[in-house]
Amino acid sequence: MNELQKTELEILRAFIVVCKKLDLQYYLVCGSALGAVKYGGFIPWDDDVDVALPREDYKIFIDRAQALLPKHYFVQTYRTDPAFPAFYCKIRDSRTTYIEKSMQYRKINQGVYIDVFPLDGYPEDQREAERLERRKRVLRRRLDCANAFQKGQKPTTRAYFILERLMGCHRRSAKYAQELDTLVASHPIDSSSLWCNHGNWQGKKEYAPREQYGDGAEARFEGLTVRIPEDADAYLTQKYGDWRADLPENEKVGHHYFTVCDLTHPYTDYCNSKKTS
Repeated sequence: MNELQKTELEILRAFIVVCKKLDLQYYLVCGSALGAVKYGGFIPWDDDVDVALPREDYKIFIDRAQALLPKHYFVQTYRTDPAFPAFYCKIRDSRTTYIEKSMQYRKINQGVYIDVFPLDGYPEDQREAERLERRKRVLRRRLDCANAFQKGQKPTTRAYFILERLMGCHRRSAKYAQELDTLVASHPIDSSSLWCNHGNWQGKKEYAPREQYGDGAEARFEGLTVRIPEDADAYLTQKYGDWRADLPENEKVGHHYFTVCDLTHPYTDYCNSKKTS
């Protein structure tokens, strides 16, 4: 493990302790689930940790976790940090700095983090599903315009973001995050055959039969005992295809891009002197 991964592992450890205290069900998901199954820990070139909880457990977590976590950890949501442009949660280590390029001008906690996603249901009616997806796209674009411009954006995307920013959408990220949160949470998980991680970027690859998650299964992650989806093979195959195959060397890269990563100084040492939105 590198030093960034060690910092993230300690946040994950604290997250698991809180879940046990509150008797909450959780799963390692996305690349973290892949890493647990394939490598027994982090994917060697990966740089994040992703976990998810069923919506009701997620609500308990964001309501009660802050009081149970060590003081230097911050449960970041659009409610606790209104300029945070997402409807899901991050747990940040406020003693550190990890400023992503896309977030570099936001007045938010910019410590090293792990992602905490809610799992929601999905409508079986096709028309209702289409309405959900249309509304999601609009709200996601409005949240995305709160972030800094990125290299490689399509001209049409960049033009849309400029228009949205001229309309002031980037100043109303908490409003849009709450609307998106309410929208995806409106489909109860108990009555749905699909469980959905709407917060991750892989779209419909995140819409899985609830049996994939099931009651979860134990796995090891850098020496920690963790929970992963019960049918991990089906879950990973849906998301990554032939996940057992080795990737070409040029694809063994992380997907987060930062302007500052400092594990010994707090983000306030940098953000207080930066121009922000």
